[in-house]
Amino acid sequence: MKKITHGFSRLLSLSFALLALVAFGGCDLNTKMSTFDVKGPIAETQLDLFMLTVWVTGFIFLVVGGVYVFAVIKFREKPNDNSPMPSQGHGNPLVEIGLIGASVLLLVIIAVPTLQAIWYTHDTPLNEQSKLGNWYTGDELSEDAEEEVLVIRVIGYQWWWEFEYPQLGINTANEMVIPAGKAVHLELRSVDVIHSFWLPRIAGKVDLIPGRANAMWIQAGDNFERWAEKTGADGSELALQAAYNTYLEEEIHDYYYGQCAEYCGDSHARMLFRATVVGDDEFAEWVKSEAEGHTAPEGKPWDEWYKAYDSNPDSLTGDLNEGAKVFMGRGKCIACHSVEGNPRALGVAGPNLTNVGERLSIAAGWLNHHDEEDVLQADKQYENFVKWIKETDVVKPGNLMWKSNGNGIGELLDPEDPDKIKLLTDEEIHYLALYLQSLK
Repeated sequence: MKKITHGFSRLLSLSFALLALVAFGGCDLNTKMSTFDVKGPIAETQLDLFMLTVWVTGFIFLVVGGVYVFAVIKFREKPNDNSPMPSQGHGNPLVEIGLIGASVLLLVIIAVPTLQAIWYTHDTPLNEQSKLGNWYTGDELSEDAEEEVLVIRVIGYQWWWEFEYPQLGINTANEMVIPAGKAVHLELRSVDVIHSFWLPRIAGKVDLIPGRANAMWIQAGDNFERWAEKTGADGSELALQAAYNTYLEEEIHDYYYGQCAEYCGDSHARMLFRATVVGDDEFAEWVKSEAEGHTAPEGKPWDEWYKAYDSNPDSLTGDLNEGAKVFMGRGKCIACHSVEGNPRALGVAGPNLTNVGERLSIAAGWLNHHDEEDVLQADKQYENFVKWIKETDVVKPGNLMWKSNGNGIGELLDPEDPDKIKLLTDEEIHYLALYLQSLK
């Protein structure tokens, strides 16, 4: 019986070992949200601290485990062994003081770099390279803004993100854009419950707490001085700058994944966001495009379009005009959403839809329409718009676009019989999806 039990234990141990081997064999540290493939000084500092902790705790595990295994083998009881019990170490001052001293030393080894990392990640650096006035090539800035780093106000909602750029007078939703190699100050706010901002390859987690102002800073890629110091590059200033620009373009410019890291309700797992890291000129072009917004379909000024819409909407024909009419009318989209350039689309309850046709995802990053090279796929984008409009409650349970005190898309009334619910038809959804795709 004893042999059978021993054999079963060995088989069970072997099975667990094989299962662990299979499980870890599927691990990949180079993923879109990997904390081991870091692309910024904050994430790099946090990874270094994490690895230091791993090495210290690994050392403790090996020492304690080694002593345990040694004691089990050396002092195990043998058959017919009448030897007296070995002397015990309990109460031995030398052993206990030595253990306390070793524990304190190991804690200090972890504590000092931890405090240094906290100080480093807490205060946004105000270096010359990151000041807006030294790199931003867009419209004129105020004198105060020229001496500041880029500020982005991150506001968390159930379940989407708003990104305001107060110095530049624009705001967007769910996909923010930041310049490579520049420190960016984030002001973190929440309008409902606790959320947590997490962009793992660039920075760690910081909570957004209702009624409390929180902040952090991020930076995608090293600044010029840090890069030169790390690489040991030398040469003329022109050659070094060219090499640095190549480093940013090839290693840092990318489409980064982030998400809420604090449980915040029904669709917490679907509260994602994205960050696109670009060069200085591309960032300025993006800001200009966001500020200008969109004209009416077919390039018509909005005042002319609304004049026709108010007097004779049937005179506005074509897919985009039909979609715009749904957006302004039956769909009630302008009640919650804003679109720059459109004088009547001033809603603030939902995400800003300016240039939504250029975004690589919708529904706070949950519905993606890009390929592995991060190139927008128009057919997939159309499918996602249709799915989101038609099945908002299925895609993201609990969200206010579907049910919003009588103003949700799932509560639309029949124009001919106000006592009955009449959701958007497939044809209306088709036109609306095409219109949203045109916002670029």
